[in-house]
Amino acid sequence: MKIGIIGAMPEELKVLKKSLTNCEEWQEAGATFYSGQFSGHEIVLVQCGIGKVLAAVTTTLLVSHYQVEAVINTGSAGGIGSGLAIGDVVISSKLAYHDVDVTAFGYDYGQMAGMPLYYEADEKLIQKAQTASIKSKLNAKVGLIVSGDEFVHSQDQINQIKSHFPEVLANEMEGTAIAQVAYRFEVPFVVIRAMSDNGNDEASVNFDDFILEAGKKSAEMVLALVKEL
Repeated sequence: MKIGIIGAMPEELKVLKKSLTNCEEWQEAGATFYSGQFSGHEIVLVQCGIGKVLAAVTTTLLVSHYQVEAVINTGSAGGIGSGLAIGDVVISSKLAYHDVDVTAFGYDYGQMAGMPLYYEADEKLIQKAQTASIKSKLNAKVGLIVSGDEFVHSQDQINQIKSHFPEVLANEMEGTAIAQVAYRFEVPFVVIRAMSDNGNDEASVNFDDFILEAGKKSAEMVLALVKEL
């Protein structure tokens, strides 16, 4: 199986890159790509950069040019749902934008015009990820992840997001854009994020302190998932 794995930052891909055999590296559209093998699968790994646009560009390349059969997004996130601690993992059941507002035209808050409000992750990938989390003894929850082009670092921002998405578990800056591209290309996807902060006033400090650990946790989860496929 040919699998595309996307992360925004070098810290989120370090463990994954080291796990590839016959690893090759190249640059395209400003992104850094790696290809290799892991657990009998062909892997195309890419550092896309931060934000929705760069994530969408890179996902489009993965599915249209490199023709991956599944897309996994890995990295860190803010754990704004109840009961989440730094280092815990969230597996996406679905994703939505928390910074889209075309409600003036009759759409739900977070829904882009002409598109669904929620992008549903692939059920098989979710189930395999849950199995992987149990085997890896990682504390993981399945639920809603929201994305937006902002770093959430205050209770006011959290309250705003939860006013529209009360069931949200985590927020980040790329996952929903990746999901939207996968949806348009009809490619199965899942987003796996480890919590680097709780989105509150200490978020920027916690992020700097825990990004390496969060990247490692998320990568471990992704590798365990790939072994299940």
